[in-house]
Amino acid sequence: NLIIIIIKNIQNVFRIMKEVKILTIDERGRIVIPQIVRKSLGITTNSQLMMISDSEAKEIKITPVGLRSESDLIKLRITMGDTPGALAKLATTFGDLKLSMMYSEAVIVEKDKSAVWTVISESPSFPIEELEKILMEKGEALKIEFLSLE
Repeated sequence: NLIIIIIKNIQNVFRIMKEVKILTIDERGRIVIPQIVRKSLGITTNSQLMMISDSEAKEIKITPVGLRSESDLIKLRITMGDTPGALAKLATTFGDLKLSMMYSEAVIVEKDKSAVWTVISESPSFPIEELEKILMEKGEALKIEFLSLE
């Protein structure tokens, strides 16, 4: 019985191991994600992935994004006051609207005056002009810019 438990524990360790691969970028800037990695992460043809590049750390992170196939993504840059609870109010507004956020990053522009929050989210089922209005009124955003995902 002890041997069986040890074997099961070893199997579990191998299941959660990280895959480390050296990839080569082709002349068009593409990489190929190895099949074993795609399979273990559940990535299939037309899966959506989010890429975050960090020029300071010199790294790229690619993460599968679990969206419904009919979902489109939007990227927003939201300017808000740098006050306690401002970010929480905006994030709660996204939640109230049932919009999943795939990525967000907040930066203080001027201490105690303004901050900028960049968000990648599902597109709403209603016009984005209405989203802008709701974020300005309920979320108390000062300015909203819709950015290209490219």
